[in-house]
Amino acid sequence: MDKGGSQKRLGAILAIYLVGLLVGGLYVGMVAPVRTVVQASFGLDDATGIWMINIYTLFYAALIPVIGKLADRYGRKPTFVICVISFAVGSMLCGTSLHLGGFSVLLVGRVVQAVGACGMIPVANAEIGTSFPKERRGMALGLAAAVTGLSNVFGAACGSGLLALFGNDGWPWMFFVCVPVCVLLGIAAAFLLPKREGEVSEDALDIPGAIVFVVMVLLLLLSFRSIDFFDAKSFVSFDVIIPFAGALIGIVIFAIIERRAQDPIFHLEYLKDRQILATCGVSFFIGCMIISMTLVPEFAEHLLDLPIGSGGYYVAAIGIFSLFGPVIAGKLIDRLGPKKPLMGGLFIAALGFLFVAFFVTEHPSSLLLIIGLSVIGLGMGLSMGAPTNYMILESTSEGESTVAIATITLIRQIGTTLSPALLVGFITSGIGMTGFSHMMCCVAVFCMISMIILCFYRSKG
Repeated sequence: MDKGGSQKRLGAILAIYLVGLLVGGLYVGMVAPVRTVVQASFGLDDATGIWMINIYTLFYAALIPVIGKLADRYGRKPTFVICVISFAVGSMLCGTSLHLGGFSVLLVGRVVQAVGACGMIPVANAEIGTSFPKERRGMALGLAAAVTGLSNVFGAACGSGLLALFGNDGWPWMFFVCVPVCVLLGIAAAFLLPKREGEVSEDALDIPGAIVFVVMVLLLLLSFRSIDFFDAKSFVSFDVIIPFAGALIGIVIFAIIERRAQDPIFHLEYLKDRQILATCGVSFFIGCMIISMTLVPEFAEHLLDLPIGSGGYYVAAIGIFSLFGPVIAGKLIDRLGPKKPLMGGLFIAALGFLFVAFFVTEHPSSLLLIIGLSVIGLGMGLSMGAPTNYMILESTSEGESTVAIATITLIRQIGTTLSPALLVGFITSGIGMTGFSHMMCCVAVFCMISMIILCFYRSKG
């Protein structure tokens, strides 16, 4: 194929997968601002209604490495197409649940959506990372990270916008609007994406390992959600102990299964690889850092004495500047490798959090807050996505690239699940802005720990 044809092929791959990342990422946060409206239409309380969000995040995290393994084994193109179709089916179920089936159908639809998203996102990153030549891989992964960041930041805004457009009774359209997009995306993927054969093995698929893994992760995340780091009694509550004990048993059983499996879901030898362990450690603390964005509105409202609900506008400062970071990081990665840009991003983010913690809280000002959040956004943009995806691709074979990216995505998701309890604990344990200041310092410490872990990573250049 000539150079022009090759460029067009890479352009088609990038465009299709970027749309997949956008769709999959938007629905992570889109449901949050309309949750109360949806649960009210079913006559539910908060404790029940929150499961339309919880069930999605739980199954998304638990299934992502399993779907990644299937993509590596049977091919990324068919896996991507099937996941796009699954996302459309799940969206239809969610939209029709108001009149057919009720809240239980909505929950089933959210699970089916999660299956689709947890395939689209890692498959897209793996295919982008392996399709582009090494000298352009960082830039491509940077664009992918920028789109993912855009969808995560503006997902909630899209949800609020669609609700305003269709009205409270029209919330099902929030799900229906993505169906034609998914149909067109699936058709484009089927016809335009290159067909790459997966590493089809004659060995039996590790179905027992996959089942145990999903149950193990679900139990682990459920136990994390019930922990209050500033209440010792929460650690010994039944809501924590029972699922955590089940997760520990699952880990033992999973390790036994994987040692015997001919084609395991997870290669235990990765746990002996310093490069992979360092990448997983950094990914965990980056997840802890990213989730702190959800507390920015509350912080802004307390700092500037704003009306409740108006602090969300300040998240835009993080969102806008986080869009520049991935593209800059991608270019730097192509020249310097992933370690230095990631180290720089973590350092910038840490400075931003410390600036807000010690200076902005002492001198309340909209301008100073926007400056601090902009620095944080730039640091986050340089740190999230592209560098760690590049690092894991360096450390694993191409045949394992999708499940490898899925694994660090899971690790990052665990960080986003575990850290909110700690961060909120700092807020509630302090007086006035002191608690928020301690919370910001805690996130800065997350960045510093990531930098220390990163010192053990040796880039291949």
